[in-house]
Amino acid sequence: MRRTRDTAGREDTAAARVPAPAPAPAGQAAVEQATVEQATVEQAKGVLAERFGCDVETAYDRLLELAAGAGVEPETAAALLLGAVPDTPCRDRLPAAPAPGRLPGRSEVPLPRAAPRSDAADTADDADPAAQLALVERLGGLGWARWDLATGEARWSAGLYELFGRDPAAGPVALDRLAEHVVPADLPHAEHFTRALLGRREPADVELRVRAGGAVRHLRAMAEPVLDAGGEPAALRVVFQDAARGRRDDLLAATRLRLTRQHLRLAEERRTAVELQRALLPLPRGPRDLPGLRAAVRYLPACGGTRVGGDWYEAAALSDGEVFLAIGDVAGHGPPAAAGMARVRNALSGLACTGAAPDRLLAALNRMLLNRTPLDGPARGRDRPPTASAVAARYEPGPRVLTWARAGHPPPLLVRDGAAALLEAPEGVLLGAHDAPDLASVITRLHRGDLLLFYTDGLVERRDRDLADGFRMLLAAAAARPGAEPDAVIDHVLRSLGAANPDDDTCVLAVQVT
Repeated sequence: MRRTRDTAGREDTAAARVPAPAPAPAGQAAVEQATVEQATVEQAKGVLAERFGCDVETAYDRLLELAAGAGVEPETAAALLLGAVPDTPCRDRLPAAPAPGRLPGRSEVPLPRAAPRSDAADTADDADPAAQLALVERLGGLGWARWDLATGEARWSAGLYELFGRDPAAGPVALDRLAEHVVPADLPHAEHFTRALLGRREPADVELRVRAGGAVRHLRAMAEPVLDAGGEPAALRVVFQDAARGRRDDLLAATRLRLTRQHLRLAEERRTAVELQRALLPLPRGPRDLPGLRAAVRYLPACGGTRVGGDWYEAAALSDGEVFLAIGDVAGHGPPAAAGMARVRNALSGLACTGAAPDRLLAALNRMLLNRTPLDGPARGRDRPPTASAVAARYEPGPRVLTWARAGHPPPLLVRDGAAALLEAPEGVLLGAHDAPDLASVITRLHRGDLLLFYTDGLVERRDRDLADGFRMLLAAAAARPGAEPDAVIDHVLRSLGAANPDDDTCVLAVQVT
C-alpha cells in the first residue's frame, strides 16, 4: 500500500479506512486476512497520532510498546484500540513468557476476543484510545517509556508514573538519572541491561528492584533500541511491568501444589497406619460367643490426618474356662503408637495365661514399660518410657463374677434393667509413669442379661464439649437400648456421641452376660 504524508507530517491513512472487500475464495483467505490486519494497524496509527498530537512513527512506537507489554500482536492491540474484535482465530495455548533478550513473538500469544459491553460508559471508553491504553496498563501492571538519546527528551505513560510512585507533575526521570532509583545490589544487572541495548544494540530483558516512593518494587523491564540510518542507537523504547504480580500468582500456585502434596502424603501415611493397626488388632465380623458371654467390638481411627493411635482390646477364653477381657490405650499416634499397642496387648495376653489377678497383671505390664530392652530401640524425647492406660478383667462364667482393675483408664459401664452406671474402683496411675503404682482389683457380680461396656477415652473426650458431658451422653445412650444385642448397643452409642473423633481413635468392647 502506498503511503503519503500531509503537510503536518502525518501519514495519510485513507486507504486504511476503506471497508474490507467481500469474502474472497478460499485460496485468497490468508492474503486478505493480512491485508485487513495491516489496514487496522494503519488506522490505529492515524488515530493515535491525532489523539496525542505526534507523528505517525511515534504513534507506531506507542502501539508496538503497548502490544509488547500486553503480550499481544500489534494487529490485536490495534483492533482493541479501535474497539473491534480481531478476526484471527485464537490459539489453544496460553502465552509463554518471552525469553531473555527478546520481545514476545507473534506465535507465542493467543489473540483475545473482546468481551461484549453493555454499559454506556464502557462503550464510550472503548471508543477512546487513551482509555484503552490506560485499561491495558492498569490490568497488566504496565507502563512504557521512550528516551531520545540525541535530545534527552523522555516520555512516560501514566502507568509508569504509578509503577515508580512518581508524581506526573515532576515529569519523567532522565535516562542518566534512572540508576538512582535502582536498589544498589541490582545496579550490576542494570549496567548489563544498558550494555546490551547500547553496546550490542539488541533487545534486552531484566528484573530490577526499584525505589517507588517509600517502598521497593520489583519491576521487569523489556526494551529495544531504535537505530538511526547509520545503525547507531537513537532512542530506547522500554516497557515496565510489575513483576510482583506474576510472583504472587506463582507463589499461590506453588502453595496449592505444596498443600496438595502434603494432603496426599498425609492420606498415604494414614492409610499405612490404619493397615498396620488392623493387622496388629484384627476385628471380628459381628458378635462372637465366649464362655458365658456374647461380645462385640468396634474400632474407629481418628478422622483427622494420620492420627491413628494405640487403642486396643482383648477378649479371649482362657484354658481354665474363664474369659480374659481388657482394653487400653498407648500414648501417641501413628505407626509408633500402633507398634506400642501390639507390644502391650501381646504382653498382657501372655501374662493372663499365668492365672494372676488383674492388678498383678497391670503391675507386671508397668514394669515391662519401665524396663526397656535393646530390642525396644533408642528412647525418644527425654528418655521417658512410653505410657499407657488399661483395664484388665477376668470373668468366671459359673458364678458370673467379674474381677477387674484399671490403671489411668475410664471405668467400665454396666447396663442392668434399663439403667446404666459406671463401675467404681480405684483409678490407678498410668502405666509407665511410676515405679510402684497403687493398683487394686475389684469384684463385681453380674446377672444374666447384664451388658458391660469397655471403651477408650476417644469415645467421651472431644475438644468441643466437657468430659462430664461426654460421660452423661454415654450413660444415656447405653441405657436407651435395653436387651439389645452388643453390636446394636455399640452402634447406637457411637451414633449418639458423634461417631469418629477427629483427634483420637476410639475402641469399644461390649459383652453381654448369657
